[in-house]
Amino acid sequence: MGLAVGFGIPVGAQVAVLALLRLLFKFNSLAAFAFTWVNNPLTIIPLYYGYYYLGSLMLGRPISLTGEGFRMMMMPILHADRFWYSVTEFARLGGDVLLRWSLTAILLAAVSSVFGYVIGLVIQKAHCRRKAVQLGIAYEKLVQDLEQSLRGKTSGSRS
Repeated sequence: MGLAVGFGIPVGAQVAVLALLRLLFKFNSLAAFAFTWVNNPLTIIPLYYGYYYLGSLMLGRPISLTGEGFRMMMMPILHADRFWYSVTEFARLGGDVLLRWSLTAILLAAVSSVFGYVIGLVIQKAHCRRKAVQLGIAYEKLVQDLEQSLRGKTSGSRS
């Protein structure tokens, strides 16, 4: 979730969006918050210019902004001291820039979140396998015991 928000939501709105998503979905909030920092004040200019550039290519439109021109456009967003000011300044970039940015942001958010999920799942399984070995039981038995434990908790909470 953190990668999707970090790559797909503009800086300044990420924490608010993450909080709203937490109301709808279960996920590790601390890990998600940490991964939103893939996009931070040090990376925002090159990353967002890359979004603009790639979005231009995908749409077949000319790249009319130089890197320096884009950096100047982003200065009010970087220096925003309030959430709404940051969001307002981002919206002022204009429809054409926002369309190019959004197209790339959605694509990158989707791809990175899928890869992040798969990598996280592989790491979690490896961790569980190591724990099973430490406990002296088969991994499959550990998973089965955990599933039974969870079923017991959910059926007990429904009564």
